[in-house]
Amino acid sequence: MSFLIRTLVTAASLWVAMQLVPGLSLTPHAFTGGTQTDYWLTLVIVALALGIINAFIRPVVFVLSLPVTCLTLGLFTLVVNGLMLVLVAWLGLGLHVDNILSAIVGALIVSVVSAVLNHLVHS
Repeated sequence: MSFLIRTLVTAASLWVAMQLVPGLSLTPHAFTGGTQTDYWLTLVIVALALGIINAFIRPVVFVLSLPVTCLTLGLFTLVVNGLMLVLVAWLGLGLHVDNILSAIVGALIVSVVSAVLNHLVHS
């Protein structure tokens, strides 16, 4: 059950980021006809992909970038998170990222909104 809740929280966080960052968008017809239901289904599938990438690929990238992260006092973590969004966009699931700056800002928003929503859900 917590996996489903985390996926829905990530989907909601992605939606907020797409509303605030002009360079992030979602194409709902990546799977079907493009109705409003398909938009939310695509959003959940993208959130699921982001969760899987964050679980398996992000730790490896984080360890490999640890020297740069230490030199930048942790700020390079924002770049790593942005790259994970770019990787999800590269999968062709419907997420579109215009540039790396949009990805970094979007990842920052996703992180903050996810933290707030997870706190509210677990309270």
